[in-house]
Amino acid sequence: MSCRRPYRNYLSTVYLFLALSSLSLSVFLIPDESLAGGSDKYPKCFIGTYLVEEGNGTKSIWSLGARGIIQITSSAQHSLNFSDAQGSWIRTGKLEAGATSLDFSFDEEGGLLNIAKINAVIRFTDKNCRGIEGEFTVLFYEPGVDPLDPNSVPENVVSDIFTGQRVVVEQ
Repeated sequence: MSCRRPYRNYLSTVYLFLALSSLSLSVFLIPDESLAGGSDKYPKCFIGTYLVEEGNGTKSIWSLGARGIIQITSSAQHSLNFSDAQGSWIRTGKLEAGATSLDFSFDEEGGLLNIAKINAVIRFTDKNCRGIEGEFTVLFYEPGVDPLDPNSVPENVVSDIFTGQRVVVEQ
């Protein structure tokens, strides 16, 4: 009888270990919608890259990432001497998102001329998010001014509209 007790204790320990292990493993196997970009804040449909044409004719590429990251590259960057824009986006309506991004403008010698904050309203034109449209405002701030401070006063403001289509893999 004394031989069986350690065996039973051993089996109980093994069963407990297996139960806890499978519970721990299931936590990792359950999809986390916020990581996959499927949360209410960052719907999977919105996530992607779009070829955009602004009202002034400038073309740009807007990429909306799974965790609320936006990156913008513009065809006007070379001629106007400014960087890519990077920032954040979030769902603001059923088929609508808001975005704020920042970029840097440089003078002829490469010195920082200003920091631009771009606020955009993005509307998806269909339930499959194949097209976008909207408007944006660019606020230009002197290098010493914090563009993220709501009390900061921009030195110049420009607004425009845009339309765009999703970039898809050709098969």
